[in-house]
Formats: sequence, structure tokens, C-alpha cells
Amino acid sequence: MARPRRFRRISEEPQIRCFKPEREDLESIEPIEILIDEFEAIRLRDYHDIQQKRSAEIMGVSQPTFHRILSSARKKIANALINGNSIIIAGKDQLFRYKCNDCKFQWQNPRKEYKNCPDCRSANIITIEDYQETEESLLHRKSYGGRGIGAGPPTVCKCPNCGYESPKTIKVPCSNTKCPKCETPLCGT
Repeated sequence: MARPRRFRRISEEPQIRCFKPEREDLESIEPIEILIDEFEAIRLRDYHDIQQKRSAEIMGVSQPTFHRILSSARKKIANALINGNSIIIAGKDQLFRYKCNDCKFQWQNPRKEYKNCPDCRSANIITIEDYQETEESLLHRKSYGGRGIGAGPPTVCKCPNCGYESPKTIKVPCSNTKCPKCETPLCGT
């Protein structure tokens, strides 16, 4: 028996669901259908430039599954651009996350779209966009070792072969400096 298909998290519905080329024989050409999870993969990886591993986490799928979704979407878009087909974004196999702005309750349900909060019945709800929260948290990181560890940037450049050390020059990567003894690029420590 096959495994049931997992629901993919979609942060944002597409604003436009159809793209058509300027052709006179458009009715005779079959449109290419891009599923909403393929649209989301393109949006996260190509438009927002979020790394593939993090994009897969945001969508709630494994990295290999995300890669298959992304490859399928890219292939369909390339086919449409080269052959002049129209593109239709379709599908409802997604999982939206919601948040109530009044009571701060968060929930998700793949079977239903919500207009009101199930906890306080308020209509003041939004869909949560994971990728924005992640990008903001990455921008506020203070050091290489993470918050509180205090690793910071390297202060000394060291040769991995002979052990030669020199002070780190600000804004010059250690790998751009070569060891005067053995000509090996230095490493930051």
C-alpha cells in the first residue's frame, strides 16, 4: 500500500494564477499546469533565494521531495517559455498556517480554509509566512557560534601545514593570505 501524500505548507497564495503569451493560435495549444506546491518551491528557492534545505523545512517536506518538486516546476516553466504555452497555477494540496491577531492563537488544518479564529471567533486572522520569520532571525545573528557562545570572527590566521600564525587583517579573508614559509593558504582560527 502506498504512503499517503503529505500536505505541503504554502505561505502565500499566488496573486495571479494564469500567464498567457501573445499568440493568435492560443486556443489550439494545451496550457501547462503548475501545482501550487511547485509554485511555492519556485517562490522560496528562486524568488526569495532561500537555501534548499530551509525551503524544504518551510514547506514541511524532505529535501529530496523538495528537489523533485522544484525540478518539475522548472521543467514545466522552461517548456512553456520555449513552446509558447500558457501557464496555469492550480491545486489545493497545501497546508496553511493561521494566526489570530486578537488572541494570538495559531493553528493549521489541511482540510479547510478559515475566515474566523476557532478559539475566539475573531475575523482578524492572517496566514503565517515562515520564510520571513526565518530570514529575520538569520539577519540578527551576532556571531559565528550563535547567540551567547561568543565565537566571533577569527582573530588569527594559521597555516594548516607548518603552523605559522599571523594576526588577522580586518576585511581580508585568511584564505587570501599565503603562508610565507610554505605558500599554503592560511585558515582563520
